[in-house]
Amino acid sequence: MKVLLVEADYKNKYPPLGLMKISAYHKQVGDVVTFVKGKNRELRSQKWDRIYITTLFTFYWKKTVDTIRYYYSSVDHPKNIHVGGIMATLLADDLKKEEGISGITIRIGLLDCPNMLGTETIPVDRMTPDYDIIDARKNPYLQYEYQLQDSYITSATKGCIRNCGFCAVKKLEPEYCAYIDIRSQVEEINQKYGERRNLVLMDNNILASPCLGQIINDLIVLGFERGNYGYKKNLKKEQVI
Repeated sequence: MKVLLVEADYKNKYPPLGLMKISAYHKQVGDVVTFVKGKNRELRSQKWDRIYITTLFTFYWKKTVDTIRYYYSSVDHPKNIHVGGIMATLLADDLKKEEGISGITIRIGLLDCPNMLGTETIPVDRMTPDYDIIDARKNPYLQYEYQLQDSYITSATKGCIRNCGFCAVKKLEPEYCAYIDIRSQVEEINQKYGERRNLVLMDNNILASPCLGQIINDLIVLGFERGNYGYKKNLKKEQVI
């Protein structure tokens, strides 16, 4: 398939992790993937088998909906435009009512089960993100630099054990996962895309995990202990804390 990944041109320092994982899946099955931030006439004029558009915060509503409308006619059928992410999950019903984008596919929550996009046996959410799409040296359609593109973007847990009324996490990540091995994530990123300087944990409530000691140990083994700045090429032996 010919696949287009789109993020609206709002300012954000975090790369679109969901799109990076979707890219990894489609490239894995041999599809041709293009990523763009914002509106691009050349890409809009082409026909795509599938377009994925990510959404971020709800206060980017207008900019995001305008972006969906912009690429609306770039597929043969609107169902081939898949919109997901934070805003799409929280305001799915409102998105369905918007004029000019009827019939699109709205993805709610995580891609955390097999076969949600195709024939993937490993959930897309657990795949190693494709860092190549956010590298301007490799992507001629990217005219934007993410502040955290030189970071291992990982998660050691998912979700939260709380159910606070003001918080959206329960809807975004309803199941709490107490431990995810970040060492294997870092090793695979190194193999596929090269080493990163920093490590960013995208967790909502890591302190609630009963495996916190193991998570801290993983960070130490990787070289991200107090007083050290950056990944250590020669990994330490496991330390029990």
